[in-house]
Amino acid sequence: MINENLELQKKIKEGINLIENNNFLEAERIFDKFLKNNETETTGLFFLGIISIKKKENFKAKELFIKILSINEFHLEANFNLALVYFGENNYDEALKYFDISIKINDKHLPSYYHKGLIYMFRNNYDDAIKYFDICNNIDEKFIPTSLNLGNIYLRRNEFKKSIHYYQKILNLTSDKTYLNLAKFNIAWNQLAECNFDEGFKNYEVRKEKPLVRKQVNELIEKYSCKEWQGENLDNKTIIILSEQGLGDNIQFFRYLFWLKDKFNANIIFHINKKQSHLFKDTPFNIVSNLDKIKHVDYFILIMSLPGVYFNQNQSFPKFVKYIKPNKEINLIWKDRLQKFKKPVIALNWQGDRSFMFDRTRSIALSNFKNILNLKKYAFISLQKGFGSEQIKSNNFENHIVDLSNEIDNGDKTFEDTISILKNVECLITSDTSIAHLAGTLNVKTYLLLSFNPEWRWFIEKKYKVFYPNINIIQQDKPGDWVTVFEKMENIINQ
Repeated sequence: MINENLELQKKIKEGINLIENNNFLEAERIFDKFLKNNETETTGLFFLGIISIKKKENFKAKELFIKILSINEFHLEANFNLALVYFGENNYDEALKYFDISIKINDKHLPSYYHKGLIYMFRNNYDDAIKYFDICNNIDEKFIPTSLNLGNIYLRRNEFKKSIHYYQKILNLTSDKTYLNLAKFNIAWNQLAECNFDEGFKNYEVRKEKPLVRKQVNELIEKYSCKEWQGENLDNKTIIILSEQGLGDNIQFFRYLFWLKDKFNANIIFHINKKQSHLFKDTPFNIVSNLDKIKHVDYFILIMSLPGVYFNQNQSFPKFVKYIKPNKEINLIWKDRLQKFKKPVIALNWQGDRSFMFDRTRSIALSNFKNILNLKKYAFISLQKGFGSEQIKSNNFENHIVDLSNEIDNGDKTFEDTISILKNVECLITSDTSIAHLAGTLNVKTYLLLSFNPEWRWFIEKKYKVFYPNINIIQQDKPGDWVTVFEKMENIINQ
């Protein structure tokens, strides 16, 4: 019997190693044999279920776990992994059912409490999410994901000091750089939203630890033996400004290059993706998309580091600069077309980059625009490209919105049509996307619809109005409340 158990454990270990190395076929051959013996059947079914999850064969995984439960309804790992499959499918009601069963089997089962907390957090039910994350803390106060998500929740609720407390706890719990950098970045978000600029900008520098950023910087240093600029005199020097993060970030903070120009007699280079480079061409800077022709560089800095250097020296923010200009020919085309509506035209944009971590709170379902779209004194056009534009049809808004998604910005220059459209509309109504920054820089009248907890820059804008003179912010009064936002928006454009 002992020898049989040892052989069984050896086979299980061999199968697990194969799974970990993604050798699913060989692992399946091992665990298929387990099905032939009543005593090992549930073990075989379980690991075949795990393999199915790894292969993204969710239907098969569910079948296998459910078969285990028909044999033993109190099988903890079968219940939990079945819940995980439903969780991964966003079928949260079914997931909660099996997480609850797992907790009944083991009332200290931290992973089940944790995933219940995640579900309530995703549903914006923050009170219940906090309840389950607190239980996780009571079971294991060193479980870092709990502190991370409690920090996230309090950040979402604009309770910045509580949020910082949990991120700070992570700094004291681990030496794992991934967690450390994420916690520091989120601490910076909180501090900047509180307008604690000295500490906020200092901690915001942690984003330079991202692997792709480090790689880019290291290659630059190796090629030019240049130093990171931290405020030194740039007279008769060459500095390269590196674009980073999203296009909206680069559009917004490009204004800092004009500060450098006014302050120093320097050669200022801006490195940006070729498709986006035309946005910055009508400026007194050297705009490049590759470094092949650049022979010498003294200093470099990431564009999102410029606000911190500026604030350290000036304790303020630089003036607004309107530097983007429409193409004259394209502008005439859209001016002529939009005039044919014979009424004021409002441009709409509602969906941002869905890969962004907090896109589910930042982007807006088009259905929320229903009452506004019924206003007959305006014509409405969509600037939405790609994902999100399908909502026009799914909401039966084809007769209310002119869908331009297949007509605009199809060339090799980002926003080449959108720029001219924005210059010829009554106003723009948008969620927090790069188009908001584009319209703001063009000085187009814009209504920016924001979640209860938008990104830190908008807290600064609401308090000090330092970024865009023609952007009007309408923000949620509580998390998830778009109804009130659109009531305010409707009242404004009805006036």
